Amino acid sequence: MNNSFPRLIDGMCATLRSEVLSRLDDEFARGQVFGVINLLNTFKARADWSSGFLLAQIAAQQQTLDGVRELLAEASATGAPALPDAPIPAPPSIDQLMARRDEGNRALVGLQKWLDGAGRSVPDELRSGVEALLRRGMRADPTRQGEQP
Repeated sequence: MNNSFPRLIDGMCATLRSEVLSRLDDEFARGQVFGVINLLNTFKARADWSSGFLLAQIAAQQQTLDGVRELLAEASATGAPALPDAPIPAPPSIDQLMARRDEGNRALVGLQKWLDGAGRSVPDELRSGVEALLRRGMRADPTRQGEQP
């Protein structure tokens, strides 16, 4: 799971205070660092994650989960983990999008665990289809661009 935006800003400010300010002897440079800390705290209060990036992650997850749901229904497979099918609220808040993205991540991990456990007993064709969808979904996830799952 990713850190929250405010927590990242707090970490940057803490590093500047503890690691940079303590090593600066020049008052002008110290003033500049205090200015950067103030600016970061202003960003923390007024900015947040991009919804476009989260929506792209959620779309990749949902396409994968919808494909797996179809395969499981066609094969009348039982025992598979529950897959989320919650609509995205309009207009969604960043917190709602992050919760939805995290729910999708949990569902995809649940499918992987199922394949390694009870899913071993499903027909090979179904198992291969689910694995292919999971691989395609991982490749489509914008957080993994350039990686080869």
